[in-house]
Amino acid sequence: MKTIAAFVALVLLSPSANAQTASAAHFTVRAENTLSIARTDETISIPWSAVSAAIRDAHADGVKVVDENGAEVTSQVVDDDGDGKLDALIFQSSFWPGEVKGFTVEAGAPNAKAKPRVFVRHDEPRDDVAWESDRIAFRIYGEGLKKTSSAMSSNGIDVWQKSVHALVVEKWYTKGHDEYHIDTGEGADFFDVGETLGTGGTAIWKNDSIYRGDNFKAYKIIANGPVRAIFDLRYDPWRAPGISMSEIKRISIDAGQNLYRAESIFRSNDATEIPYAIGLVKRPGMRGTESKDAAWAWLSGWGPVSPKNGGHGELGTAVLMPKDHLVDWKEIHDHYLAIGKARSGVPVVHYIGAGWTASGDFSSPQSWWAYLDNFAARLATPIKVTTSAH
Repeated sequence: MKTIAAFVALVLLSPSANAQTASAAHFTVRAENTLSIARTDETISIPWSAVSAAIRDAHADGVKVVDENGAEVTSQVVDDDGDGKLDALIFQSSFWPGEVKGFTVEAGAPNAKAKPRVFVRHDEPRDDVAWESDRIAFRIYGEGLKKTSSAMSSNGIDVWQKSVHALVVEKWYTKGHDEYHIDTGEGADFFDVGETLGTGGTAIWKNDSIYRGDNFKAYKIIANGPVRAIFDLRYDPWRAPGISMSEIKRISIDAGQNLYRAESIFRSNDATEIPYAIGLVKRPGMRGTESKDAAWAWLSGWGPVSPKNGGHGELGTAVLMPKDHLVDWKEIHDHYLAIGKARSGVPVVHYIGAGWTASGDFSSPQSWWAYLDNFAARLATPIKVTTSAH
């Protein structure tokens, strides 16, 4: 199961360039924003095969990226699927509409002090996995939670609202479970998941009802920044009338993003097509909205944050999926849902996330919807990337 970059870049290396650069110490990258929108914190991905073909003896700690002014750009070499083989060199930049930028990839140790902007951790006592970018954080529950006082059966995804552009997950776990539900200036966990899908959980869709999975049974952290964090979750089979389904979920989150990528492989011996739902739990005062205007359709909820423990502001949540994969939108008593069909063993991809008014990034539901529209456009039209050797 191979993870695709959050914003996949097309890399073109001509055969002649490959031949000429077998012993080169660097090559240049041209990155072009072909859209008429600004793109902040765009992830550029160069296949590791192209890097190793251009730079002799390239290795994960031996290549770096510099911009046109000679300043180093924070980069990361990733093994996207955890198979022990390097897959890509990634780095980020922001682009004005139509802007073209140049970068150089060269041999040399990258900046070891680069400040991470993503993070994932497993919390042993509760068997949680929590992950974040510098914009928002999330949490999901493992089997071990059932052995604690918070015993609960749920594959729902929690949102931790942040009002700072800093990493907080490690700090909040250190504060303790009761304390990170109270806002002391950085945000808090004001989100009630319970036995629901939360923000982006999956379920079997049968007889106009959802059949949720249980807590994850195993996890594996694959990468942990500074640009991208990646981890896997395994869910054992669960049943609905006439069908059972298991799930392997790979989650990756990039710096600067409110949405993370979730790639699911569902497996079933009961059906060639698996009807499934991915959805958003309803909150008091929440309004659901959907759009199929672009190649990536989106479902969103917007409403006030729960006032418990001083909760304040409004929260947008969302799920994006390819429009040609969407079967229907559904609203049931406690969820807004996107309905899709998957084939056993074939990956399906969604983008899932949230945005809080107190972060300063979103002032209204309209600003959240505009973010989703722009994100969908960026997914459909990646930054155009070409490389050339010297």
